[in-house]
Parts: sequence; structure tokens; C-alpha cells
Amino acid sequence: MEIEKVIATLDEYYEELGGILGRFTKTRDGIHIEQQDGYRIREIATELVDFIGDHIPNSKHHAASIANYYNQGISNWLNSSSYASVEEIRGAVKSLKVRIERNPSLFESGSGEIAVDSGDQMKFNGIDTIANQFHAVVMQLRQRYDSRSTIDVNDEYDVQDLFHSLLTLYFSDIRAEEWNPSYAGGSSRSDFLLPEISTVIEIKKTRQSMTTKQLGEQLIVDIAKYKKHPQCNRLICFVYDPEGRVTNPRGIENDLSNCDSDIDVRTIIVPKHV
Repeated sequence: MEIEKVIATLDEYYEELGGILGRFTKTRDGIHIEQQDGYRIREIATELVDFIGDHIPNSKHHAASIANYYNQGISNWLNSSSYASVEEIRGAVKSLKVRIERNPSLFESGSGEIAVDSGDQMKFNGIDTIANQFHAVVMQLRQRYDSRSTIDVNDEYDVQDLFHSLLTLYFSDIRAEEWNPSYAGGSSRSDFLLPEISTVIEIKKTRQSMTTKQLGEQLIVDIAKYKKHPQCNRLICFVYDPEGRVTNPRGIENDLSNCDSDIDVRTIIVPKHV
């Protein structure tokens, strides 16, 4: 399929998902999807997975993410898709379109991102699960029996410690604070290096003194640094934003995912504030 038709198809799905989001109804019990839309979102998720596999080279992790978002979205007592999961799927479609527009060479033979085998894909799915459920884990940790002491995520170090603990579910070799080459007169340390999948995870937590613009600028500098790391083929930037300080998080995710042709970059901001 020609690249223009691929983009047009993604646009159609993006618009349809937007319509579904607009038809959610809000009650005292929460936000609920229309019954027919619930059936349709399952069809869309399946169609997207097949479409990506059939027509977009080297994009299996995008298809896996969409399947993950759908499965996580129906893990409730109603077994119906959540607003957040539909929003996540829509964001994945947008991110994939931006990636194709920025890197049309994906459709050329022998180019594009590094291939991911099934074993590695399970590990990437694990990182997705940790990232998307991170806020739920933080909230659960606060609910201890008899008000016993617990970890409370107040700063970036707390985010690092908890994320590191969750990574041990999927990885045995997690190297913390790996030094990177200097850039623009300074140096930095990546938060976690996962050598078995050649991936660096950069952890950030928003705070009152950091503007959205400053966050974006920091991530751009980080991307430029990590592309020089000899063991970093993929960079995942995880931003924990419990207070909703980031304006237009979806826009930042889209702009700073797959924004560099030298390494595979993905930016994840959680939780998503409706």
C-alpha cells in the first residue's frame, strides 16, 4: 500500500476514535462508552493490529501497544472499554502517523527501526504495562492496612525507585545511572539501561518549578545525548505527572516519539488527565 493511503487510513481511524470519545456519557458512577461503540472499539483495535502488521513495516511494537491498551481498558467489572484506553489507542494512531511522516524511509527495504523478536516484544509489553499502570500502583501503595508506613511518591527519586522495583518483574539485568557522553558542556546519567534489549529508560517527574516548555527542552537534550550511547538503540522517556501540570501531554508524546532517525524514541506521560 502506498504511504499516502496508509496515512489516509490512519486519519480515518483517528477521526472515528475521536467520535467515540465524544459519545462517552458521564454519570455518578463514572464515564461510560455507548454499547455499539464498545463493540466497534474491539473491531477497530483488531483492524489496526492487522493493518499495521500488513502495511507498515517494522511497527510490531505499535500494534502490540494498541492491543495492550484495549486489553487493559476492558479490565473492569463491566468488561467495557474505558475512556482512557480509547484515548490511548487514538494517541497511538496519531504517534504512528507522525512517525511515518517524519521517517518515510520506513517503507524502503532494509530501513526503519530495529526489528523486535517475540521474546523482546514481551519485555516491551511489560514496560508498557508498568508505565500505564504506574499511577494505579502509586495510589494502591497508599492504602495500607491500619495506616502502616509505606512509600509515597513525592519526587523523582521515589519514581525511580518504584519503577526500578517494577522492572524486576521482567528484567534481571537493570543497570542504574549509566553515564552518558558529555553534551553542550555537561554530562548526564540515564536512569536505567536494559542491555538485553539495548534500551534506556529516562525517568522524570513534573514539579511546580518546571514548565511544560522546560520539560520538552530537557527531553530534547536527553534524546541528543542518549543517541551517542553505544548500548542505546531505543529510548523510552517516562514522565510521571500526577498533578496534571503538563499542558497537552498527547502533543508532547507525539512530538517527542520517533523524532530521531538514529534511535527509536518513545515518550510516555502518565496519568492522562481528562
